Amino acid sequence: MVHISASLLAADYARLGEEVKRAETSGADSFHFDLMDGHYVRNLALASDHFAALRPYTNLPFFAHLELSNPEEVLTQFAPFSADTIIVQWNTLTKPQRTFDAIRLRNAKVGLGLTPDDDIRDAARLFRDIDLLLLLGVYPGFGGQTLQPGTHERVLSARQLLDNENSPALIAMDGGIKPDNAVSFIEAGADMLIMGTALFQSHDMKRTILEIRESIARSPCR
Repeated sequence: MVHISASLLAADYARLGEEVKRAETSGADSFHFDLMDGHYVRNLALASDHFAALRPYTNLPFFAHLELSNPEEVLTQFAPFSADTIIVQWNTLTKPQRTFDAIRLRNAKVGLGLTPDDDIRDAARLFRDIDLLLLLGVYPGFGGQTLQPGTHERVLSARQLLDNENSPALIAMDGGIKPDNAVSFIEAGADMLIMGTALFQSHDMKRTILEIRESIARSPCR
């Protein structure tokens, strides 16, 4: 079954605990935290304290997406947050293996994020060392953006490269995912859909998730 992760960037910040409960009861499989500090991207978003604050509301996995210009410094100097998977952006890494080691020291899985402008082939040398490849269908920073052209082809390419490298990493799609295009990304090779606006602004989140799962189940590729 496809993994659907609820991106809290699109949730109601005044009711985050309730939003987490709503997403879990609606059928989400995990929660995606975008950490932004106004440097790597212009936006300010979730901070490390949100992990501890929201952990009592759910036992589902937490994914931390470090949209920060200094991920290694954050990992080594700021210890309050923990996550099941920690994702760092490819174009912020100076010493990837050292950063990956810092993530694993936290007993977390390693995720690698690529923007729409990053060449997937350049990052392929790291594919055997990661657990998750996150492909952004939009530019990092703000939710609700329109999906960038060529994203579907990038998923196909990533799937082929991961298979060629015999990498066990899963592919996650983040940004611009909606019920009407979700199936196409799973068919292209994605394993996880990270969805924010399409879920939290839905009138019936449970029905939205159910309809996505049913559409994927009817797909000949599953």
